[in-house]
Amino acid sequence: MKNNQTIKENFDFAFENHKKNNLKVAEKVYKKILEKDPNHFPSTILLGTLSAQTKNFDVAKQLLEKGIKINPNHPEAHYNLGLVFNELVDFEKAITCYEKAIEINPNYADAYNNLGNSYKELKNFEKAITCYEKATEINPNYADAYNNLGIAFKSLGNDQEAINCYKKTIQLE
Repeated sequence: MKNNQTIKENFDFAFENHKKNNLKVAEKVYKKILEKDPNHFPSTILLGTLSAQTKNFDVAKQLLEKGIKINPNHPEAHYNLGLVFNELVDFEKAITCYEKAIEINPNYADAYNNLGNSYKELKNFEKAITCYEKATEINPNYADAYNNLGIAFKSLGNDQEAINCYKKTIQLE
């Protein structure tokens, strides 16, 4: 982080490196920004996301929880924390996070899809199906949600519905 640059300029630099998968550079700059401004929301959330990308889930969890305290109405922060809880095999907490993301943004198809994945992991296939159907209602071209929907139908022994979902997945891909 260059001292003569503003936090915004440094953040932009870190974010560009993050998008280009230059994670070590991005991580270093995010951390420097947080040294200067410990409550810099975008750096907190993106460093949390980066930590999850590098499989450092405990750090990711701490940073995302801190980010949510700074800005509790940011759906992606709740969504990303849900992803971390999925990785930590805490599906109940993941469900809570996805539900909060959906409460903030009712048209969050990815949150519905991953909410369905958490329910599927808990063997609650009926709720999973409801979530996947909502994800495909929001985004009719969501191949992953159709595939997940097929898996859930198959798990319940509804082979014809599963086949229909798999055909839709293939058509979309």
